[in-house]
Amino acid sequence: MSPDGAGAPLSRRVVLAPDPGAARLARALVREALGEAGREEWVDAAELAVSELVTNAALHARTRVEVGVEVHPQHARVEVRDFNTVLPVQRHYGEQATTGRGMALVAAVSSDCGVTGSPDGKVVWFELRTRREEPSAEELLAAWDEEQWRSEESDPDPRSPSGQQPAAVAGGVPAAPLQRVRLLGIPPTLWLATRQHHDALLRELTLYLATRDGGGVDLAEVEFARQSFSNAVLAAAEQARREAPAPAAGVGGLPGALDPLDLDLDLPARAGPAAAALQDALDTAERLARGGELLALPGQAEVVAVRDWVCEQVQSQLQRVPPRAWQGARHEQFETSAHEVDPGTAAALDAALRGVREDAQRTGRGFVAVDTSSRIVAVDAGLAAALGWAAGELVGRRVVALIPPALREAHIAGFSRHLSTGRSHVLGSPLVLPVLHARGREVTCDVLIERTATSAGRSLYLAWIAPVAGAGASTPS
Repeated sequence: MSPDGAGAPLSRRVVLAPDPGAARLARALVREALGEAGREEWVDAAELAVSELVTNAALHARTRVEVGVEVHPQHARVEVRDFNTVLPVQRHYGEQATTGRGMALVAAVSSDCGVTGSPDGKVVWFELRTRREEPSAEELLAAWDEEQWRSEESDPDPRSPSGQQPAAVAGGVPAAPLQRVRLLGIPPTLWLATRQHHDALLRELTLYLATRDGGGVDLAEVEFARQSFSNAVLAAAEQARREAPAPAAGVGGLPGALDPLDLDLDLPARAGPAAAALQDALDTAERLARGGELLALPGQAEVVAVRDWVCEQVQSQLQRVPPRAWQGARHEQFETSAHEVDPGTAAALDAALRGVREDAQRTGRGFVAVDTSSRIVAVDAGLAAALGWAAGELVGRRVVALIPPALREAHIAGFSRHLSTGRSHVLGSPLVLPVLHARGREVTCDVLIERTATSAGRSLYLAWIAPVAGAGASTPS
């Protein structure tokens, strides 16, 4: 096709397997087609947009993916087709989240985009046209904070007793029989933060595996687990949040945790192995995150525990084991850190805390320093004593040791969400909060939380804490 528009449009098409290498092959297709048509100015935007769409298809549709490119005189159109009839839905993630950015970024770099459903699947498409100028940094950042599209299950059939779709029938043959699984005491607030963390890990793991050996990760089974039960738990948690009579008023004006809920799921036998595959994939991603090989940070101990509980309940109940309720985030097991501090990290922490200790001595303020795993890495001796601890007893514990049990779930959900999105309601805001004394009573304190960084670029959180003079201490019931 010549630049002056003579001749038919240049057309290219490829069929790809739903695996981590699909996005790389799709980028090559659009790059070659646009280069051949003399439209190199569109290559960067097209590669970014097609990567997002093909990665989403590989993650969520789990069918073959057809990528088509047509280059016309004044525009190019790229279509990504899969054979999963579930259409994308919008979901909001924060401005620093490492997942959920697909359609907003596609919209920011393209002239137009959309999705078209069909009886056997869907086509997600975008077009590129000559612009007077490239999108500004402000436009791209605005798109970064928009609500996003991602594939989820369609609305459940209200006639189904579990709120799920009835078993599908293919070729006149009924689907495999379903079995009831009861998830008792799901913590909605914690699960919403947990699932957001999972989405970030799984997306990054898929991209990581695109250039490396899969290591036994079965992405098809992972997606089946999401579609068969993980999405249902997510939908129940979101519904609980929507139906709450008002934002749960927590201590100090902070949001509290939603009440636990029970959920009945009707699942096929295949959901058991899929739950195991989901656990394996997330364990792999957590290991890579701890090694700094993913952008996402490792999950909080409670986040890992609640996803293990859901997956294990699915597996065990499908084997006729009676249900076991979620035991909550109040247990001492979560107070002990599972991570050792290497000498290099310890040295960077000492350097970062030198000025903090000097400031504490000069002002008489007490402080607790916490890393991204919620582990206490330093504490002012005077503050520790006021709370009934020796400083050496607190260092190495997780900060939940100082948080009243009834507030722990809301705290860990908020902290996990902050690590995934960068958003926080508490940083830099003076608060009055109860702090847990070693003997179990609550001490009312003035609290100011700040974020700083070590020389290695690791985030560190400083809680400046001062017991309120004359405030009575309470003993939890």
